[in-house]
Amino acid sequence: MAKRVNRDDIDRFHDYGLWVPTRTIWVGSESYSDEGESGVDGFMAERFIKNMVLLENMSSEPITIIMNNIGGDPYHGFAMYDTISLAKSHVTIEVRGHAMSMGSVILQAADKRVMTATSRQMIHYGSGGTGDLHAKTAQKVAKESLKIDKWMESTYLSRIREKHPEYKLEELQKMLDHDTFLTAEESVRLGLADEVLHSKKIQRSKR
Repeated sequence: MAKRVNRDDIDRFHDYGLWVPTRTIWVGSESYSDEGESGVDGFMAERFIKNMVLLENMSSEPITIIMNNIGGDPYHGFAMYDTISLAKSHVTIEVRGHAMSMGSVILQAADKRVMTATSRQMIHYGSGGTGDLHAKTAQKVAKESLKIDKWMESTYLSRIREKHPEYKLEELQKMLDHDTFLTAEESVRLGLADEVLHSKKIQRSKR
């Protein structure tokens, strides 16, 4: 017998990306336009952190995050990363579509990192432009960008070395120098994901 669905839960999931009955959070862009999608920004981080705090205060049962994330602002991404890292609940992130740039970094905070068979990760160094800033301010911005790059290197490298203890920083740096796209299978082999989720329909058709 199918479980009765509460209309309030349905509305909450559509409006806030939170499905309380299964402790599931949806993380996608908050807005879309002709110029593209918003990606990781203040709205995403604020909503996500509220949802995580709500679920964590309800119980310590596992939490699932479904992600389709183009990346975006590093500071808001850090806030999301830290929220997942500090969670008492076991957190699984399931990538459907893509986890790119900061989205890929956030993925590394999960206890279990799952990707659907056709999903992708993209890793690279962020772009911290200095624009028309005063020279001294531009120097400080550049230093901050380098700090962020070092943190990203450390984050990726620590997860990769769980699977490949001898993996060299120089190998990772070559990948980060330019946009590097990874399939789900490649992500697992490298150590930036744990499992590939295959379609049951495809599995049945192969029998």
